[in-house]
Amino acid sequence: MSDNGSTLTVDDLNLALRLLRRMFLRMFVIFALGIVASIVLNWISHQISEYGVYFAGTGLPEWGMMATLVIMIAELYWDGRKVGRILQDPLMMRSPATGFMSAPAVIAQKAAPFGMKPGPFLGPLRPIPNRRSFGRQSP
Repeated sequence: MSDNGSTLTVDDLNLALRLLRRMFLRMFVIFALGIVASIVLNWISHQISEYGVYFAGTGLPEWGMMATLVIMIAELYWDGRKVGRILQDPLMMRSPATGFMSAPAVIAQKAAPFGMKPGPFLGPLRPIPNRRSFGRQSP
């Protein structure tokens, strides 16, 4: 198995980190807006009919939550594929949902040869500080 990390640049790794941060933010926003939309759909359905509006045996709020779940899965899939394409990671290309969980570790692993590491909360890459032990003196 060949390592494709040599063709990546620091800019590519920073782009992957930026996409991951945006994906986390978008997932949170989609989730919050989906809950609000379900509450509004519940209110609308009870304004239309006393017992609510049902399609295929399921009320409007449940349809709203199902739509939210589908949108979140689609967001995870498409943005996960983008990150996998940038990182040239075959796992993330095949299965973006599982690769999404390992993406920060993959980015850190590919940034280490450049002497870089991700910042806190998936921030931009920064240099790895040199740590010296207290007991030894450098020659």
